[in-house]
Amino acid sequence: MFNAQTGELLMEMPTPNALRLNRSRFRALIAEGLDIQYSKRLSSIACPDDSSSVTARFEDGTAVTGNLLIGADGANSRVREYLLGPSKAGLKTLPVFGCGAVESLPAEISRKIRDINDLYFVAYHPEGPCAFMAIHDVPHATKPETWKWMYSLTWPDKDSPTPAGPEAIRQNWLSRSEKLAEPYRSAYLAIAPTAKIWCDRLAQWPTERWDNRNGRVTLVGDAAHPMTYHRGQGLNNGILDAAYICRALNRHCQDGKPITEALAVYEKEVQERGRAAVIESGRNSVMVHDWEQLKQSPVFNIGLEALQKASEETRGGETGM
Repeated sequence: MFNAQTGELLMEMPTPNALRLNRSRFRALIAEGLDIQYSKRLSSIACPDDSSSVTARFEDGTAVTGNLLIGADGANSRVREYLLGPSKAGLKTLPVFGCGAVESLPAEISRKIRDINDLYFVAYHPEGPCAFMAIHDVPHATKPETWKWMYSLTWPDKDSPTPAGPEAIRQNWLSRSEKLAEPYRSAYLAIAPTAKIWCDRLAQWPTERWDNRNGRVTLVGDAAHPMTYHRGQGLNNGILDAAYICRALNRHCQDGKPITEALAVYEKEVQERGRAAVIESGRNSVMVHDWEQLKQSPVFNIGLEALQKASEETRGGETGM
């Protein structure tokens, strides 16, 4: 963890068990043996009162009928919108903007960044911006110019409209990158002119209870708890969701428990855990862009190791589902 204005080290944050995965390759691995149909966009869902089935219809005119629809369709979930209505299901914006990209760098800069840390770094600026870079892919270990980096640049902003168009986004990126200390400044300014940079206001949805239509429709992952990313808890919660929904289905398919009862146990846990994770992640995203708040945070005051130990002791008496 670094001061993005001066470049000084603020705190070592050892993460000995951390792994970086190439998302596309990981997705291809876990998709092996599955019949996944891409380029489908959900248009409507039907749960007839006189049936135990659910039908999903798509914009290409196709439809699929089954007895359980699991909405894993991300932060802007149409399944969540169906269950709760557009108003209640809508994302809530935060006073923080975020930009991101995945790009390679000139060899010298790429090597300097990886010398900071093999996997990633995070740098906080007293004026608000937060810079994060992580290694994304290493096609050739001896050729730093081929390494792919995942960039994130976030900053506090309550009122400005979202930059419109690639050029406006790029100018925002460059102007804020100018304030960073080296070598972060060079890394952010060296991004290729053709790079695709996304930019949007951060948003979240503090999880609420939903009506699962008598055990026929439920939510997992970002559809159930879309959260901001500065705490890095989105994937962790998604993995728990997958484990717990499988456990619920096993109780139904193997143990004969009614699907409504099995899903009730799953949903109670995911709704409580998800809501807490969303709210804490949102608070964290606001806090890391406020230098005075950041300096008062537990990580700064007692250190990451002590904080982790205290968290483990708190969870020591808890049991899983």
